[in-house]
Amino acid sequence: MTERVRLAVHETLLGRDERDILGDADRQELAGQRILITGAGGSLGSELARQIARCRPARLTLFEQSEYNLFHIERELAASCPDVPVDALLGDVTRLRHLRSACQQMRPHAVYHAAAYKHVTMTERAICPAIETNVFGTLHAVRAAQEVGARFVLVSSDKAAQPRSVMGATKRLAELVALAEAGSTFRPLAVRFGNILGSSGSVVEIMLERIQAGLPIQVTDPDATRYFMTATEAVGLIVKADLLGRAGEIYWLDMGAPVRIGELAVRLLAVAAEAGLPEVPIEIVGLRAGEKQREDLTSQGLDLRRTTHGRIWVAKQRAMHAPRVRRALRALRDDVRRHDPLAALNDLCAAVPDFEPSVDARRTAAMTAVHRAARYEDDLKIA
Repeated sequence: MTERVRLAVHETLLGRDERDILGDADRQELAGQRILITGAGGSLGSELARQIARCRPARLTLFEQSEYNLFHIERELAASCPDVPVDALLGDVTRLRHLRSACQQMRPHAVYHAAAYKHVTMTERAICPAIETNVFGTLHAVRAAQEVGARFVLVSSDKAAQPRSVMGATKRLAELVALAEAGSTFRPLAVRFGNILGSSGSVVEIMLERIQAGLPIQVTDPDATRYFMTATEAVGLIVKADLLGRAGEIYWLDMGAPVRIGELAVRLLAVAAEAGLPEVPIEIVGLRAGEKQREDLTSQGLDLRRTTHGRIWVAKQRAMHAPRVRRALRALRDDVRRHDPLAALNDLCAAVPDFEPSVDARRTAAMTAVHRAARYEDDLKIA
């Protein structure tokens, strides 16, 4: 797909123009800097790596758990930007020593933390892994960055606003964890995104796969609305928020009006028809566990205002009680260590008061607790 065709498809699906956030002056600011990206092999992390490599940084460090994904993005950058020094590091954000070693070795000027579990339905069934990666992975990344004096930008989600899913609640707590590390010389930031068109596991990717297979498009709720943005816009927001300085703490892009999922399906079918793909029907399947009918970009009493960039908003977080965040982390660390999703879900609710877990998340956690109790009784009988 040529760049011109890609842009046309994205704008058709978005129902608006793609926003060009970064200018030449912004790219020039990153030139000569050392940048470290976690989750660099993922959909967003790899696009971030591509665009930052074009800014000609002094060194670009790709930190990624997936060997396969890391191999491919390193190989791609070697071909497209051969003059940019790239370091590909296998590592796991849930292990502080991995991130600490990477930061101590590379001494980045900025850490862009994109590593996360993001699939809403899957994380409803994987409460402890979601907490371990999204919450403690963020804690490790922000502390490793702080130790070397690097700037820190957390990639968050619109699902962190009034969360109804484990994924959203863990991203909201990740925001609180990162911002609680702020000091006189260290000011971490968070950026909230809507759905990124074409990212792995995204609704558009799944719909396209079904069209290509001649299967009906499955729509959860045609009246459900979502905010959408392109990977280019997402990367621009991350970098621009970093370069805007410390005017606030949580940033997001003005993405225009949210898009109805039913309308998105109709637009996608029109694009597919132009490409010669088969016509398929639309099948309504209902909202899945943890999904909201309407996504919000902000809540939690944030003080909203515009930045010097006309399309980027910023919010100042209300004063946080850092000891409360630390207490929540201690409780959740014990829950994860014991692999106790029921206790973890309860402690996550306490840490994020506006989180309302789904019935499925509660049921999964309770069933796990029952199985753990049964295994404990069996162990006692054997003993």
